[in-house]
Amino acid sequence: MDPTYLRFTAADPVFYDIPTLHRTARRTVRYHPADGQAWAGWEHHDDGFWSFWRPADRQLPDQGWKIHVTTTPADAARVLRLVSAYCHDHSLPFKHLPGLDELRAANAKDADRAASGKFITIYPGDVAELQSALNGLDALIGGTPGPYVLSDLRWKDGPLFVRYGSFVRTIARDPDGRQILAVRNPDGALVEDRRGAGFAPPPWVELPGFLSEQLDALGAGTAPADFGYQITRVLHYSNAGGVYQATTPTGDPVVLKEARPHAGLTPDGRDARDRLIDEESRLRALAGPTVVAVRESFDFHGHRFLVLDHVDGANLGAEIVARCPAIRATAAPADYLEYRQWALGIAAQLDEAFGRIHAAGYVHGDLHPNNVLVAPDGSIVLLDFEMARSASDDAAAVIGAPGFVALDGRGGLAADRYALACLKLFLFFPLTPLLGLDPLKADDLLDAARDAYALDETWLAGVRAGLALPGRDSLGSRSRLARAADTAIRSWSVGSEDAVLALQVMIGRSLGASADFSRADRAWPGDIRQFAENGYGLAHGAAGVIHALDACSLDIDPQAFDWLADATGFADGTSEAQQLGLYDGLAGVAWLHRQHSRDRQADELLNRLRAIDPSRLGSDLYGGMPGLGLYLLAEAERDPALETDAVQIATILRARHDARPRLDPGDAAPTVRTGRGGLMWGPSGTALFALRLYERTGDRAHLRLAVDALDRDLASCAVAGDGSLQVNEGWRLMPYLATGSAGIGLVIAGLLPHLGDPHRYLAALDGIRAAASTPFVIEPGLFHGRAGLIHFLAYLARTGLGTAASDAALLAHVEALKIHAVRHRTGIAFPGQGLLRLSCDFATGSAGVLTALQAHGLLAHDESRDGWDTLLPLLLPAPASRLVLTNPRPPHEERG
Repeated sequence: MDPTYLRFTAADPVFYDIPTLHRTARRTVRYHPADGQAWAGWEHHDDGFWSFWRPADRQLPDQGWKIHVTTTPADAARVLRLVSAYCHDHSLPFKHLPGLDELRAANAKDADRAASGKFITIYPGDVAELQSALNGLDALIGGTPGPYVLSDLRWKDGPLFVRYGSFVRTIARDPDGRQILAVRNPDGALVEDRRGAGFAPPPWVELPGFLSEQLDALGAGTAPADFGYQITRVLHYSNAGGVYQATTPTGDPVVLKEARPHAGLTPDGRDARDRLIDEESRLRALAGPTVVAVRESFDFHGHRFLVLDHVDGANLGAEIVARCPAIRATAAPADYLEYRQWALGIAAQLDEAFGRIHAAGYVHGDLHPNNVLVAPDGSIVLLDFEMARSASDDAAAVIGAPGFVALDGRGGLAADRYALACLKLFLFFPLTPLLGLDPLKADDLLDAARDAYALDETWLAGVRAGLALPGRDSLGSRSRLARAADTAIRSWSVGSEDAVLALQVMIGRSLGASADFSRADRAWPGDIRQFAENGYGLAHGAAGVIHALDACSLDIDPQAFDWLADATGFADGTSEAQQLGLYDGLAGVAWLHRQHSRDRQADELLNRLRAIDPSRLGSDLYGGMPGLGLYLLAEAERDPALETDAVQIATILRARHDARPRLDPGDAAPTVRTGRGGLMWGPSGTALFALRLYERTGDRAHLRLAVDALDRDLASCAVAGDGSLQVNEGWRLMPYLATGSAGIGLVIAGLLPHLGDPHRYLAALDGIRAAASTPFVIEPGLFHGRAGLIHFLAYLARTGLGTAASDAALLAHVEALKIHAVRHRTGIAFPGQGLLRLSCDFATGSAGVLTALQAHGLLAHDESRDGWDTLLPLLLPAPASRLVLTNPRPPHEERG
């Protein structure tokens, strides 16, 4: 789970929201600059996370050397008084964290390890002022305890650290079109302001002599000669430290667990070092066959190390992925029975291990799949006892993995029993985070597990007892409308047009209840990307929700379009930071306005978009040139002159494609960076745009670009063990619509009628069809979940490229949306990415599910199928006849 999503769960129990909203609401201890100074001549503002102070007459450069000051909660108030007084006396601008909540968040266990620890940032005007400030502040606070800022150079004994970077927030885009924090190089170009876990100034920046001397004194980049262990592999990094595979001087394999002092704070006030000391004592007290064994512990350069036995095997989460038949399209009933026996065996071992731990008077406190190792012989070993404590301690857990911590505050043995029950459920249906959003999902998931794996009712009752969550009898206090939502989820009828509409109405109720047009940053809550991008785009903003409601003929609050106009009315189409693309920005909003005959608004945005240089955009469909090109082609139906703009984009994309490094013919398994392949961020986006341009112009140069770009994406696909074809990210295979093979398959399906010999693409489509047909999917959303697979399989069925098996898989996906459905107020909602919070948006949440149900409904119940081509904005072709191939072959003929 991306820890960034965890930080966005703090402000609201139902939706992802800005973390600072939570902290602002519950601030306790506040920090203030020295009160003995006259601050009247200083400008001051607070952005919710940082408090900024600058002399009114002081101007600073956009970038340069800056000083970071770290501290512990115990010293924070004193350190700020001393440092702020020095800054006041020397007219040095600075910023500081305004309270204890922010300090703990900045240095928490799940904080960004490269940037964590910063309490105060000081902005010297030049190198001379930098040196003077370092010496002056070192005389005041040098040696005061504080965490190490990994991206910086430590000054003497700390807590002062130095790095070169931007003084003002400057945004640019990388070659993939992603927003990045930037500095200017000597040529004036914006380049990424990198913040890695090591001191690395930009290559053109000369290191001042006094910093070079400090770097030499620290011995940076040299391995310690007296460490005693040879690290062979990094297993895990966090802000608390690292976990490493290593060997002893005699060659024995071990695992080293490192704890940084004053870093990786947990809400109980302990730092990583304190927790590792506590963990060692618990492990020694619980020594036995199911608990990892301790060899020794030691301190080295202030860091604490725990040396553990190396256990061959994989964590339980990886074992589930490797064995689970529900993620393979070709699994037979015997595979399910075999998996059931293995999983029940693991569950029995967990019961025995926890019985021993509890009998010894302890609780584990942080049970989840990654803390259970499965050895090659099938036995289990428990890891990570840093949160273990006395079984008599009933205090609520202070941290824990989402999906394994009860949200009702239970502690002690009850908390361990809950986590153990969640883990048993996870073995069969790994959707336990849903229990925090809707406790009644326990019955839904257990019933689904029973049906899929023929589980015994007595065993299931034991899991229910461990969960101890409210049952359906709790619905008695809720309104008739709320109970109707529960009934709709339990029955989940999709067998008729009226039944599908009834579910869509329920989803529309939740969307209506979730809207908040009083907020300027968003109208509907969705994925956390809406805070980094905007709240108005098709993917994660208001435009996508409005589109989905309209596509399903559901009511749209008139305030929605007013909000959308306000949100985009101020946007500067020439701004470096402005999102302009089809799914992230103004092009998508303009398309929506045109769909609703709001021509004045559409024309205004179109004029802005035509004024930009398209080459400044990335090569991705999501926010870059291919998406903009698709929009311009749609507008060319009204104004044919826009075709020229689209051809210009194709010319740039052709040049970019040709400039890409050629794939190594000796590489049997090419990979793509995580999340950068497929339709939205990979070459298939270029292929789709070039295909549409060819269909409009007949120019075969555009068809060649479509084929070349598609082939590039297909080259990064790999055949999985079940014969399915998926995008290979090196560490995982992806079948989904946005960054997986389903999106590539969508382009293949559109390209086939234009090819003289489509057979090799039909072979690829066989594998992609299989990838989209697996029974189990973690998320329900459009981009990375079940809704996107529904759209893909429905499109194949519509164009004659489906099979009996894929048509059955399509219906199974529609029915399985029930598993993800959450009772929300008087309606039905769906969780977003990570399943930790609900999402309304088109890419990850309820709006995308709405359109998936509509695709199913049009295919199954509406012979006219009007409105199909707009369900996925500009991704599907105009309605056409079913595909007829010359010299067709059976779909299975060329597989493999």
